[in-house]
Amino acid sequence: MTIIELQGRPDGGHGLQSQSHRTACWLEGWVAVPPELEGAVWESGGYCTLELDERGALVGITPTERPQMAEEVTAEERLEAQVTYTAMMTDTLLPE
Repeated sequence: MTIIELQGRPDGGHGLQSQSHRTACWLEGWVAVPPELEGAVWESGGYCTLELDERGALVGITPTERPQMAEEVTAEERLEAQVTYTAMMTDTLLPE
């Protein structure tokens, strides 16, 4: 069984959880995803608008755009981070 968080996060995504031995929603503030919607919910990664019926059951979703991923870190930035980390861990970081 898959469940989805009713309240979206600040980035617009909804949390998703799945446990094979469950038969009902086990968290407050979440709703069970019907089997016919599980594929669409996982494909959206939780970035969707939830459509609930009058009883609060999930009856549909509309996928939404996922937020842009952070830019790839350059090799130079990665090296600078590693040098800074090593200096901090060896107590050899020079003051600016």
